[in-house]
Amino acid sequence: MTTTTIQIEKHTKEVLNELKESFESKTYDEVIMQLVRKKTKSMYGTLGKGKKVSFKQMMEGLRDKHDRF
Repeated sequence: MTTTTIQIEKHTKEVLNELKESFESKTYDEVIMQLVRKKTKSMYGTLGKGKKVSFKQMMEGLRDKHDRF
């Protein structure tokens, strides 16, 4: 299997750790693939499970339209 490295925010890594545990996955790749394949209409409640996250914190990772690739 060929692998690659990606950069993510610390909070995103924490969320992936929580999902990895709840999905009982062995790798982050398995977590990401489960999320991609999951046929849900909403991911409501996934971020910040059990944690208080302010609106400002949630919005920090978003980019303006001119910053998008």
